[in-house]
Formats: sequence, structure tokens, C-alpha cells
Amino acid sequence: MSDNPRVLVIEEHTALRAMLFAVLRHQALDVDTAASTEEALEKVNTCDYALILIDLSLGDGDPSQFFDAFRQSKPEAETFIIAVRDPSNDVYIDPTIVSAVVTKPLEIDTLADVVRECAAVMPAAPQGENCPPAE
Repeated sequence: MSDNPRVLVIEEHTALRAMLFAVLRHQALDVDTAASTEEALEKVNTCDYALILIDLSLGDGDPSQFFDAFRQSKPEAETFIIAVRDPSNDVYIDPTIVSAVVTKPLEIDTLADVVRECAAVMPAAPQGENCPPAE
């Protein structure tokens, strides 16, 4: 089992998700990915994450549904959540759940630095027996 902080990237676009995964894997992080809020909720119900990076423009629903379900399933979680938003979309972001907001377009290297630094301040949560190794 790794001592690295575990990060979940929630992004529906396959190419961007793969690129974020590849860039973040070169950091001192364990990285998982999800293409939808449904898949993300399955993962957060199985594993504990130091940081979640979520695109607020997911096509499968309102991101607040993910945040509500996350907080119901993990009310004591100290997860750092970074929301990525398109400035043309007016999405409400609950400041009691979301730790930081970044705006598209993103510089991938800068985003990787932000994710690494934010995850580093969060303790690596011990993973339960049902949590598989990071992708």
C-alpha cells in the first residue's frame, strides 16, 4: 500500500482524462479516474481520497448531486475538492464543499502543480480492504 495521497479525477472527456492521469501519475500521487458522477460515487464509496478534481461541466447531471451524495456518504471526510469550471457556465459552487475553483482553459502543468501541492497538505488516508490499488 502506497503512502502517497490518493487523488480522483472526474472528467468525461476521454483524452483529457487520460492526459490528466498521465501528468498526475508523474507526481507523488496515487491517481484514479472516473468518467461520470455515477462512477465517481462508486469510487468514493470504496476508497478515501485526499483530493478530488471534478469538471463542473459533466454531461451526466448536476455536479451538486455528486457533492450532496459525497457528503452524505463521507460526512467526516477531509477531502480537498478542486472544481474546474467553464466561465461561460453559471454553476453554483457550494463553498462549504468545494475547496478551490479553477477556470478553463487550464495549463495542465500548472494544474498538476496545484493538485500536487493541495494533496500534499492532506494526510494520506488509510485505505480499507475493499479499495483496490490505484489505477
